[in-house]
Amino acid sequence: MTSVSINKIQINTQLPQECTVYDAMDYILEHHASNEQVIASISVNGKELDAHEENQCLTMNLYSFSSIDFNLKSSIEMAYMSLDSCVGYIDNVIDKIHETLGLYNENKVNEANALFSDVIEVMDLFIQLMSRIHKTIRRYHPQFFQENRTLQQLEIHLLSVMKALVPAKEKNDIIMLSDLLEYELIDNLTQWKIKAIPELKKTQEV
Repeated sequence: MTSVSINKIQINTQLPQECTVYDAMDYILEHHASNEQVIASISVNGKELDAHEENQCLTMNLYSFSSIDFNLKSSIEMAYMSLDSCVGYIDNVIDKIHETLGLYNENKVNEANALFSDVIEVMDLFIQLMSRIHKTIRRYHPQFFQENRTLQQLEIHLLSVMKALVPAKEKNDIIMLSDLLEYELIDNLTQWKIKAIPELKKTQEV
């Protein structure tokens, strides 16, 4: 008999024999989770699955495992978890920017342009991620954002830098592009790392 648990606490279920892991997730979200909770991870037979393994197991029969645990977390918990990974994310982006600048300085324009496209793509994802984190934390701690404008100022500056990068790239203005990357974007990302993210984490103490 398969042991089904939520956050490592076993639950009694009467799910049909043909039930898949995906069906079990639907059942748990409907009957055991609040509106604010999501399934953050799945552990099968004591091992937490990575994203690829999770996708593979979704259509498998629930009862093909000896044990399965669904880890539920609230949206605010997920936001703080995402914050913890943001510093490493920023460091990786800054490394890519330095590599791009190095290629431009060596006049390896085609290689630099290809890497620049990667930087823009990663930055778009970063903006989306921080927007979701900001929105979630703001919902729980509105007073904090009334008194603190750091995040808003950095968001406005970041969007203006991203907007300026596009015409510089289209005009093939390498000097302007390099200046924006080196003196504006790297500085903005550094401010996220040393000011905005630590301040967002402080809301956990509120």
